[in-house]
Amino acid sequence: MIGIRQTEGHKTIMIMIILVASIIVSVALFLSVRSYEERGAVQAIRQAIEQRFDMTDAVPVSKATDIEALWSAYQPQTELTEADFYRLADPIIVSYRTSLPFLIALLVGGLTLVTLSLAMHMRRQAGGYQKIIADQEAALKQSQEKLASMMIVDELTGLSNGQHFNEVLTMECGRAVREFNPLTLMLIAIDSVSEPSLEDDFNDQQVCRITQVLERVISRPGDRVARIGASRFALILPATNEQSPMLANRLCEEVQKIELAGQRLSISIGISTMQPSASLNAENILAQTQAALTEALQNGSGQIRASIQGTQEVPLIISN
Repeated sequence: MIGIRQTEGHKTIMIMIILVASIIVSVALFLSVRSYEERGAVQAIRQAIEQRFDMTDAVPVSKATDIEALWSAYQPQTELTEADFYRLADPIIVSYRTSLPFLIALLVGGLTLVTLSLAMHMRRQAGGYQKIIADQEAALKQSQEKLASMMIVDELTGLSNGQHFNEVLTMECGRAVREFNPLTLMLIAIDSVSEPSLEDDFNDQQVCRITQVLERVISRPGDRVARIGASRFALILPATNEQSPMLANRLCEEVQKIELAGQRLSISIGISTMQPSASLNAENILAQTQAALTEALQNGSGQIRASIQGTQEVPLIISN
């Protein structure tokens, strides 16, 4: 409401400015043309006076631009009275005063009014177009950001998806080597439940419940959680060593507390911790962790298998 009032007020001010400008232009043009007519009348009066009267004295009339100034220049002449001057001048003045100044002033004032009105209208339209363009650009940017977010986020859980997980894992491996920190990767598989009476969305329900557990337990700022498959998750844990199996045990315990459709949920976890070295890359750590997860799955549900590389296994080489 306030914005509408401000717009209406601004519009009213602009209309007033246009009207005042048009009136000023009309008046100025009217006075200019009328002054031009009067100078013509002054010249005609001079010629008539000089033909009728014998003006022997030098008269400074060349600079006179109006009737009063012309009479002031002729006034010292005794042969020409004021009555004779105006008796001779009045008919000439009347003949030179036409409606042309008024018509020209009216026409130009109208053109000025129309021109300024069109300019104001075009300016308002341009402002409207700029607002539309700005809104469209903002909407496009929002759509692009949403699309970019959808490309890296799992739709069901809101976690990072498999594609983003691969990118983050590669980045974290490089960072671990640069900062000389260990890196732990966990792969989590939801143990299957063989129950034909389960609803079709049972898998989605257990994925969402386990996602809640992961988000609650994994609390460090640098840790990353991703959903990399229909029933699989991945955890990237920078600067994590021996405590990773304890974290895995806690995850298993928390998941086993969940009862869904009369079934207790469970997960199997494969863990791999690698120390910073030339062999620490996404391919190697992923292969080791996958091997650990495969072994855990082969040994039944709720199992944990870990491949922990100790610091003593990686020699520190310093070169000048």
